[in-house]
Amino acid sequence: MPEIAFIAPYEELAHIAQQVSRDLGLDLAVHVARMEEGVGLARELALNGYQVMVSRGVTAWLIQQAIDLPVVDVPIGGYDILRAYYQAKQFGGPIGIADVPDVIQGLESLETILGESFLKYTLKDQNEDIRNGILALKEAGAEVVIGKIAMAREARNFGLNSVIITSGKETVYQALKEAQRVLQVRHQEKRRSEQLKAILDFAYDGIIALDEEGRITVFNPVAEKFSGWKAADAIGRPVTEVIPAAQCHILLGTGKPELGELLDIGNTRVVANRVPIVVDGRPVGVVTTFQNITSLQHLEHKVRRRLAGRGLVARYTFADILGESPALKEAVQLAREYAAVHSTVLIHGETGSGKEMFAHAIHQAGPRREGPFVAINCAALPENLLESELFGYAEGAFTGARKGGKPGLFELAHEGTIFLDEIGEMSPRLQARVLRVLEEGEIMRLGDDRIIPVNVRVIAATHRDLPQMVKEQVFREDLYYRINVLNLEVPPLRQRGADILLLAEHFLEEFCRQLQRPAGRLTAAAAAILLQYSWPGNIRELRNCMERLSLRCHAPEISAAEVALVLGLELPASPAAGTPGNGGRRNGPQGENYPGAGGVTTVNRGPGRETGSNQMGGENAGGNTKENPEALAGQVSTLERGLIKRILAETGGNKAEAARRLGISRTTLWRKLKAGDKGA
Repeated sequence: MPEIAFIAPYEELAHIAQQVSRDLGLDLAVHVARMEEGVGLARELALNGYQVMVSRGVTAWLIQQAIDLPVVDVPIGGYDILRAYYQAKQFGGPIGIADVPDVIQGLESLETILGESFLKYTLKDQNEDIRNGILALKEAGAEVVIGKIAMAREARNFGLNSVIITSGKETVYQALKEAQRVLQVRHQEKRRSEQLKAILDFAYDGIIALDEEGRITVFNPVAEKFSGWKAADAIGRPVTEVIPAAQCHILLGTGKPELGELLDIGNTRVVANRVPIVVDGRPVGVVTTFQNITSLQHLEHKVRRRLAGRGLVARYTFADILGESPALKEAVQLAREYAAVHSTVLIHGETGSGKEMFAHAIHQAGPRREGPFVAINCAALPENLLESELFGYAEGAFTGARKGGKPGLFELAHEGTIFLDEIGEMSPRLQARVLRVLEEGEIMRLGDDRIIPVNVRVIAATHRDLPQMVKEQVFREDLYYRINVLNLEVPPLRQRGADILLLAEHFLEEFCRQLQRPAGRLTAAAAAILLQYSWPGNIRELRNCMERLSLRCHAPEISAAEVALVLGLELPASPAAGTPGNGGRRNGPQGENYPGAGGVTTVNRGPGRETGSNQMGGENAGGNTKENPEALAGQVSTLERGLIKRILAETGGNKAEAARRLGISRTTLWRKLKAGDKGA
């Protein structure tokens, strides 16, 4: 079915239109009708699905006023006027013309070429009183009038000769080409309109648009659902009347977007983004999108569960890093500063000191927190396997390669963070590949020739002395300087003072809660052992120690002997068990056993490991040694008093809090303080 209709005011024009349409290969419906008859025909054609109308003169103008479709007017060209001029010359006398400005203004060039002037009358539009125009031309001395059908007919009514300006093939061709272009644009606009309608109707977001007066122009189904208003009722109304809480109209004055605002629409709490539409520096409308907060929370949880299933989320934050020691606080403060930027971080610390927790926390507090977090221990895999894990592989890269290939961890960490633990154990060949990722931001899978760009923040960690490894040429110097942009030193547990007790209590409570039993309290002597122990395994060793204690101890208080036992601290054999001064043990206050005359003097770590030199202040005798009973008892007492004073200082003299942290009752604390005063 044709979509363009040509309504010709006269037969000759219809024939020309049919001929030109055949030349163009255009499917065109041609009809002959003029004035009001042409208007009625155009209305009927519009109802039958025609998209563009083509007509001429007054008929075209009347159709434009009557229907809501594009109407192309066949123009009057220079050739058309020239033909009419030569016909008019046969009648002799001055020639007059009455027409709209576009036609009259185009006569100047023609007059110059012909060397003759026309008598001209300019109509404001096609509907102006043509009779007055013809009368004015007659009074000016015109004997012949050239013009469109309506002008020629009126001239004859005044007894003047007239010639109709007919349209030639050139102007009809021009009009039909314009009609084709208009039809194409109309189709494009309809496609865009349908796309926009589909977006509005099926978007998960509620969408409201305002014009420059603050009236609603768009109100999609989600907005209907949240507000309780129908779109047909809301459109055209001021937004303050439909959704007063939205306050969208304010942006018409400020011109500034407002993102992430909490609003109440109907009975629903939503998060809204309000953006002004600015044209030539002036707000001319506002678009507001909003989502149900509950739906957003469900979606976030769903995404996090999926990421968690793949191990691509950070589990710890800075709140999970427990401790009050100055060394730890300094490290945490520095790590918080590092979290705010995208630079590479090198974390150095002993095994078990919590380097990975810092890496998790840095990611969680940084701008990439919404992206993935991928961690890998470079010491846990052989070189070839580590390479395929980091960079992935293409299908067929090696025997057993997964069909379709596999993305590497650098790809999975795109827009997020990758944590390379124990990077000092990486082979020089892999070091070179990691260096390229840091320098170029791109990777290539094993067995592939395709470059894949990645945007990844690298956090590396090691317990080894990388500068010394660089000197020994076992670690690449260029890679060292690339990863050592920001440097973070995690303090070992032995340098964190009372944090040892804080962590010990935390782990004890955790394990005892799992066992559904109350957590025992550490006695002062037990706490003293924990504080004096060197903790070569750091927090990991402390955690394991507390897990063993939670399984072994059922009493309300945990004694020094029990702590020594789980730490592997051996007591020397006693000639007379329980007799002070003979290598045995003695009872402390309230029947508590604590290291006495024989004391805890050695640490047995197995073959080849150090024994006992510095754990409880004893002398290293190369194994289990005997000490002066009174001297060791005095050392324990001094250590106990020092611990109590330090805890009291940290709690600001709060004896209840100090007793809680020491794992003893307030009465026991009072008695020990009194005994200490006497001893002093």
